[in-house]
Amino acid sequence: MDEFFDDDFLDFESEDDFEEFNQSESLISRFNLFVDSLSTKHYLAFAGVVVLLITGYFINYRFSAPQNEVAENNTLTTSTTVAPTISTTVAPTTSTTVTDKNVTNTLDPLALTVMVALPECGYMGSGTIISKLGFIMTNEHVVADDGTFCNDYIVILTSESGDKDPEPKYLAEIVESNVALDIAILEITATFDGSPLQKSFRNRCIGDSETISLGDELLIWGYPDVRWVNFDSPGRIDISQGFVSGFDGESGMSEKAWISLSSTISSGNSGGGAYNEQGQLVGVPTAVFEGNLSSRGLLRPINLILKYFDSFYFEFCK
Repeated sequence: MDEFFDDDFLDFESEDDFEEFNQSESLISRFNLFVDSLSTKHYLAFAGVVVLLITGYFINYRFSAPQNEVAENNTLTTSTTVAPTISTTVAPTTSTTVTDKNVTNTLDPLALTVMVALPECGYMGSGTIISKLGFIMTNEHVVADDGTFCNDYIVILTSESGDKDPEPKYLAEIVESNVALDIAILEITATFDGSPLQKSFRNRCIGDSETISLGDELLIWGYPDVRWVNFDSPGRIDISQGFVSGFDGESGMSEKAWISLSSTISSGNSGGGAYNEQGQLVGVPTAVFEGNLSSRGLLRPINLILKYFDSFYFEFCK
């Protein structure tokens, strides 16, 4: 027992320290006695007070919220009132600047209708750039090699204006073709002069050929007088007009496999583009030399082409 009272933690330096120890011990004892004296009713009463405080807080928040909403609505109303004045004043100038410099005009067929030349094969045709990725749609017979592999070298020519000869600008390769449909997809792979190849091309968007009806007017873009002598005089771009005169079916293909025009289409226009009144590409002029079909202008409807080729190659009009 004497050794217990000799421990360091009970070794008080003065009587005051001992008195403070007794007082703290007394407070703890009293608190324990108070807790022990509480009954279930006391705990329930305490919980009720807590619930009331929480309920009061949410009630106060609920009634103060509408004032905040009114303030926010006033702010929104003010901005709405100012916005029309700003847009009316600034929009025309901004729109003109963006259109001229940054926005690609996908309804301008002049720069997007191309000449497809195969110098080693000795023939040429027309085509249309259909994707910003550089895909070109044309007829399969335009790039057919006849078993001689002369289509390994394909040159794409473009026109700056209708009164100038097209100039060689790109090299392309065949990525997919369909002989029965007479459609081929090319991809621009390099520039003709060896300069860096741009990453994004101007292109035409694809429309809906199912909207075409009898009597509709279509414009045909291509190179009808195309001829291979050299790149100095290949033939200039041309526009022809025709009215939809009928639709022809093809066994194993579709009941609407051809769109017939009132005017004839030159063989040089093969692979070019047929456009509706909205300037959307809806068909591909195709030279046909079977039966009596060769006497008329015929188009492959774009919706039929989409059934046989991945939509990845195309960009659709919005």
